[in-house]
Amino acid sequence: MTDVTPIAEKVAKLFCQFDSNNANQRAMAWKALVRTLSTFGADFRDLGNLIEKAGKNGNGEFKYTESDMQEGYEAGIKEGEKRTAYLHSQNSRGQFRGVAQLRFPPARDMAAFCYQNIDDLSDWEREFTINMVSWTRVRPLSPKQQAHLEKIYLKLGGEVQ
Repeated sequence: MTDVTPIAEKVAKLFCQFDSNNANQRAMAWKALVRTLSTFGADFRDLGNLIEKAGKNGNGEFKYTESDMQEGYEAGIKEGEKRTAYLHSQNSRGQFRGVAQLRFPPARDMAAFCYQNIDDLSDWEREFTINMVSWTRVRPLSPKQQAHLEKIYLKLGGEVQ
């Protein structure tokens, strides 16, 4: 078993690249990770041991005790209750209408509405709208596409419930 602690920082940076939206960057990060481990004479089992060791203190016990975790859990519950109460107070006074309460029409209908008003859009928005008209017929939109479509729909005066 090889101690990979000396290369832990480099390995961590490579792991962060796995979160990239770019498939090529993820593939290059994977190759770099394999190359780094083999150059150091280590393998993924050694890497797994490093990750496990990072979560423990010197005695082989995990750094966080049951009471630490319970305290964090209770603090999260309190914060959630506080935010919920705030949102309810704002909503009851009519000052806030949460996004969860907005009901947009189906993506297909929004795309058709945007297409009918395409003259009022920028070049990028026009191209996006044309794509959405066909795409909404055959597949669901990604969250990012849905958000753009909703933004354009509202810009053109589309109605939500």
